[in-house]
Amino acid sequence: MKFVSTLILLAVLHSGLSAQIKLTGTVNDASKHALAYAGVSLLNINEHKNQSLQTDEAGGFTFNYLHSGQYQLTVAFTGYEKYQCLLSITKDTIVNISLQASSTQLNEVVVTANKATIENNQEKLVYNVSASITATGSDALTAISKVPGIKVNGDEISIVGKGAVKVMVNDRIVQLAGTDLVRYLKSMSANQVSKIELIKNPSANYDADGNAGLINITTKHSGKQGFSGNVQLSDKQWLHNPANVFGTSKYWLASGSANLNYNAGKWSAYSSVNIDHDHELEGFETDVFYPKQSWLQTDTGNYRLHNFNIVAGVDYKVSPKTTIGISYLGGNNVYDGSDHVNNPIYNSNGGLDSTLITYATYHPVAISNSGNAHAVINFDTTGKKLTLNADYFNYNRNDRSDFESNSYLPGGQVIAENNTRFFDTNKQLIKVYTFKADAEIPTPFAKFSFGGKLSFINNYSNAFYYDKDINDKLTYNTNLSNEFRYIENTQSLYINLNKEKDKWKYQAGLRAEYTETKGTSYTLNQTNTNKYLKLFPSTQISYQADTANSFAFSFGRRINRPTFWNLNPFKSLFTAYSYGEGNPFLQPEYNSNFELSHTYKNMLTSALFLNITDNGFYNVTVASADTNLVYTIPLNFIKTYRVGISENLSLHLFPWLDNNNQFTFYHTDAHSNIPYIKSINGYGAYVATNNTMYFNADKTFAAAVNFWYQFPEVDHIGRSDAYYKLDVGFTALAMKKKLNITLNLNDAFRSSASAVSTTVNGINGKFTNFQLNRFVQLGISYRFGKETSTEKRDTGNEDERGRIH
Repeated sequence: MKFVSTLILLAVLHSGLSAQIKLTGTVNDASKHALAYAGVSLLNINEHKNQSLQTDEAGGFTFNYLHSGQYQLTVAFTGYEKYQCLLSITKDTIVNISLQASSTQLNEVVVTANKATIENNQEKLVYNVSASITATGSDALTAISKVPGIKVNGDEISIVGKGAVKVMVNDRIVQLAGTDLVRYLKSMSANQVSKIELIKNPSANYDADGNAGLINITTKHSGKQGFSGNVQLSDKQWLHNPANVFGTSKYWLASGSANLNYNAGKWSAYSSVNIDHDHELEGFETDVFYPKQSWLQTDTGNYRLHNFNIVAGVDYKVSPKTTIGISYLGGNNVYDGSDHVNNPIYNSNGGLDSTLITYATYHPVAISNSGNAHAVINFDTTGKKLTLNADYFNYNRNDRSDFESNSYLPGGQVIAENNTRFFDTNKQLIKVYTFKADAEIPTPFAKFSFGGKLSFINNYSNAFYYDKDINDKLTYNTNLSNEFRYIENTQSLYINLNKEKDKWKYQAGLRAEYTETKGTSYTLNQTNTNKYLKLFPSTQISYQADTANSFAFSFGRRINRPTFWNLNPFKSLFTAYSYGEGNPFLQPEYNSNFELSHTYKNMLTSALFLNITDNGFYNVTVASADTNLVYTIPLNFIKTYRVGISENLSLHLFPWLDNNNQFTFYHTDAHSNIPYIKSINGYGAYVATNNTMYFNADKTFAAAVNFWYQFPEVDHIGRSDAYYKLDVGFTALAMKKKLNITLNLNDAFRSSASAVSTTVNGINGKFTNFQLNRFVQLGISYRFGKETSTEKRDTGNEDERGRIH
């Protein structure tokens, strides 16, 4: 902390000794609609130096590091008269430019800007889904897995070498975790997504949750006048080995999605809908090697999905300075299916002793509703702004299942005394209320932002188990059943500073979060409370040495709170000999992230990083050699140090090839404070290459080849095997580029599943996630109306929507 404080002090002292002038502005048409990607040039008349750039998606532009003097500003955009003016600049200046439509009438002109699939800088990595061939036609989870450096492993999403991240949709953290988060992201079509941002070091105005950073999914939202949108249909066929599983090879997915936008005058409305139906497999393998026996347990889920989700919203400009609006995101998700658990038990000589077979049916139905009301008030043209958000989130999941487990001798005879049968119902109901206020105030010294947030969470869950006899008579089981309520209230305040001086940029912030929790198990008559105040500093200092080289240092402290499900002490059965349970005493873990980076010509970014995790928790699988009982429970027991280097190289050697490459090498040292779990350390490495190839001049026929390889690494308290993934895709555009046809092969070698080996209580184990991701997919989409553009806006319940199991 002394090192960070010294850097901040030096930054402040430096800012007081230097000065710069900045010219900012916007470019609009006569109707005050933003003109994105307009060409803007600024000529210093005295020094005869010229700078050029394009406006961003909101029509904005900025020229930094200017000296006092006379300048000529020129703005050009196809279909509009060229604009020129003389400016005498002696201090920071703001200009608003309105272009007039050209009097010369042209025949229809199609202007296409081919945006790179991957954009990387010191603050974030942007993956433009709409420009990605291999993500087209897929779902949001698959699109996230295409981002270089992001791993989707089972129900965990993480950054290579840095740990888990939280997922946001339109700056709102999704209040789901584990299996529910995975299924939610699968329910969202990639056709609804414009881009995916990996925010490497979130500033203080973001919630502190998310160990290694945040992933933000930005949905499509057009700012053009009139109607616009698109429709998409896709069909997916899984390619398994063996081809037939449970008597069928018909594992498929059919989906349809549509986006519609309408803008007229002061009104802006948008909506999207996605419908999925599929038949798919899920699975994992858990092997436990006792001194005298080996238990090799495979768990394969055979499910049919029925999904519907919708996003809708409307904004209204009350005045040129004030905009208000409401938005809604919700849906219905049904997974009908069954789990098939096969557990052969081998003796020390390799002979089969017996086989434990478990069959369970499931019928989870999840309904989610999220509403937001917001107001954005711009007080003047200097940038003073106030943003208000009120959010409500409701998640209701109900499930019922039949469970039966039997043991069989090698000859097939049933061991009657080992028969176990249950029927159970369970429910989870979560309500989240948040209110958030954010203010921005530019001053001659720096731009300040500050704000606060109130969050109220109420979660109720139950699980009622019934013993079932041979006549299907049910008897309530008090030992397994549980009712649990979890209440969490968090109040947050933050302040953040952004300043630019000459070649330096400074960002420094501090966030304070006070949290009160109360967990009550009605069945156990047990209540656990917790109160804590934590501070989360963040800073980033960057230096633009010249036009080609820039340097940056960043630091941030973050928190990873347990999911609601992890805090619930009830037991969830896997087999007659294995179960999982929550831990009401589980505490948050804290992560400190340091990074020093260098960027050369926005082409090569090199970074040295250090991540420290305190009070880390992990779902530990504990096996007992005496009883052969296996249970899984989350525990706080790890302190982890991870140091490494990363390289990201983007090349455009030929007009027909876009190439992005990433390499990360790191060492992990995980210290355990539990006697029966040993500390572990070791090296890890990751390489990835993404390539898009265009076969004709107008880029209507293209292909993509993407590959990554994860070398063995330390994973929490275990060590993973190597695994890798190859994706290949083709796309063709027709009908003036309005019709898009894509064909993709995902995970060509069915090699992207990880396997992690651990030693707990002196017993070796290995967990393998089947991750059945090999499939071929055909997608067809048609775009109508005007071009879509991205518009994003903060909402208020970013943190709370990330912690449902």
